[in-house]
Amino acid sequence: MKETIVWLIHTPAGTVGLVAAVVALFAIKGASLHRKAGRYFTVSMLIMLIAGFIAATIKDSPGDMLLSAVVMYTVFTAWLTAQRKHGETGLLEKAAIIWIVVVGIAALVLSADPGEAGTPDIYLFWAGFAVFCAIGDLRNLQRAGLTSIQRVIRHVWRIGFSLVWTALALTDKIVKTLGENVKEMPVDQLFYIVGIPTMLMLTVTMYWIINILYFSRKRYSRYGGHVK
Repeated sequence: MKETIVWLIHTPAGTVGLVAAVVALFAIKGASLHRKAGRYFTVSMLIMLIAGFIAATIKDSPGDMLLSAVVMYTVFTAWLTAQRKHGETGLLEKAAIIWIVVVGIAALVLSADPGEAGTPDIYLFWAGFAVFCAIGDLRNLQRAGLTSIQRVIRHVWRIGFSLVWTALALTDKIVKTLGENVKEMPVDQLFYIVGIPTMLMLTVTMYWIINILYFSRKRYSRYGGHVK
């Protein structure tokens, strides 16, 4: 059952999400193609993550369940940020805070579980990440919305974060297809299969953040409405 979900739903949806992300990356920002690609990305990613969460539940993998929940949050809030206008927030932002706070609490509980003693650091990382996101969300609500630049940056880094983990999930499937184990692979193979895609996603994300903040600030400051 788990393998069926992974190969028939999870992996194809993730592949569509990556293709849609590439289209959105090269399309004119704010144009019709960019918006359509963004919608395909959001829907396919959420399908992938829900399928991944179900598969992780079946195989009783708390770490994968937590990862799916975190990336669901970043994908959804990246989309939500793009839909809001300047000074606009609502019930969905409050629901997102509750979601990520619950994820943070779950991470802390798992970090203290003797059965998960082999990987406590990753759970503490997710707990810290949840606190970071919750603070940002509370700030957003307190100010009744973010400025145009702040919204674009929030949209970009959350999309970038989601893509990094999507790339890692895809490379994990490639490694398993090759009949290998990540922990046992030679460093050079690991670099080409896992390192390069991950570094590429991080580089693209940083490029857009720097570009928006220092080179295209005037252009993006005009986004009073939807950014996507």
